Amino acid sequence: MLELFRQKMPLSCLLYGLLERCFSAERLDRIFLENAKEQYTREILFSTVCDLMLSVVLKVHPSINAAYQKQPEPLGVTVSALYEKLKGVELPVSQALLRDTSEDLSAILDALGFIPEPWLPGYPVRILDGNCLAASEKRLAVHQNVSGAALPGKSLVVFDPERRLMRDVFPCEDGHAQERRLLDAVADSMKAGELWIADRNFCTLGLLGQVHGRGAYALMRLHQNLPLTEETLFSCADENAGRRLLEKRVGVAGRPYRLVRVELEQPSRDGDAFIDLLTDLPAEIPAAAVADLYRRCWTLETAFQHVEKHFNSEIETLAYPKAALFGFAVALVAYNIFSVMISALDCAHQKPVSKDISGYYIAHEIAATFLALIQLGEGLDWRFVAACAPPEFAAWLRDTARHVNLRALKKHSRGPKQPKTKPPYDPKQPHVSTYQLLRGKK
Repeated sequence: MLELFRQKMPLSCLLYGLLERCFSAERLDRIFLENAKEQYTREILFSTVCDLMLSVVLKVHPSINAAYQKQPEPLGVTVSALYEKLKGVELPVSQALLRDTSEDLSAILDALGFIPEPWLPGYPVRILDGNCLAASEKRLAVHQNVSGAALPGKSLVVFDPERRLMRDVFPCEDGHAQERRLLDAVADSMKAGELWIADRNFCTLGLLGQVHGRGAYALMRLHQNLPLTEETLFSCADENAGRRLLEKRVGVAGRPYRLVRVELEQPSRDGDAFIDLLTDLPAEIPAAAVADLYRRCWTLETAFQHVEKHFNSEIETLAYPKAALFGFAVALVAYNIFSVMISALDCAHQKPVSKDISGYYIAHEIAATFLALIQLGEGLDWRFVAACAPPEFAAWLRDTARHVNLRALKKHSRGPKQPKTKPPYDPKQPHVSTYQLLRGKK
């Protein structure tokens, strides 16, 4: 039966298999036991809570309460007890959920034979950026006399652009907190040889020193308040494609850095005529490569847009910060799952296909078949996907991906839209008959 599903619904089988692996009850309950300090399991398992949250994040149900009501069997707890459990999910548990699953998915990519396209050969790239959750509904008593929007929290996220994986998240319950207060925790996760790219908000003496102390490299937009000493004058480093690059050597806290200035063709929205980039990458890496690396770091913003568009990552009904941040962490795991699913399609065919297939058609096919797979496959045992080793599971993904009809998912690109002149509004003729217009045309 499962083999028939893999042939007829391969995309949904890929998704279901990855979900079963990342959100297996054994994995989730282990993560909870290893990282929870205050919460404990008494009436409801963390894996059950996570399954309900996942159904909301994937937009199967509009809210936690709706997911609770749709359970085929009673959970044995009230919905109030469920919300009490959610509002107390500790931040280290949410963080460990993303860390644990991303490490497993990275090992699966290796087993698939996925070859990442290096941004800078020899330097694993990590992009750091912040994400502030949208305002929640004012459901708590403390919101009653407050006119401002209620912010449930924010996070710093670490993205691996070469593997297209969200690697780590550093959540904070205080929506008004300065992101820099989380940088010490971020520095603890850095490894020697990595290249960390970040915006100017993170360009601080403390973080630059921690990056250097861990043997990693930094590429950040210069913050105007960062104290530095100028060791040389600007010299022209590159001039092509209408842009001009200047470079000079500077010092920060006694350490040597390169300052690359990118002169803009047009001023930025803030009125800046140039962008200054600070890096300690070796001199043999040209300034043009440094500028291109920073330009590409906006892929994390694009990934955030995908998370917001395709998943319910900011659940308005979750007003308690820990519950909202837990939902965001689950959405990041879901993004990684879809990313690995696309990589499996690339690895299953002779050449990469992800650039030629449409995300719209993929979402449409999954929406049309996923619910049928769940209902028809209730008697199937999917637990083997969670228990097998990464090479074995990667082989299963590859074999399943070969059944996908790529022709049905192919993009249909169109030419650029031609500008149209809008006819002036005529109040004497507020509406027209399409039938009469067609007859007049004939």
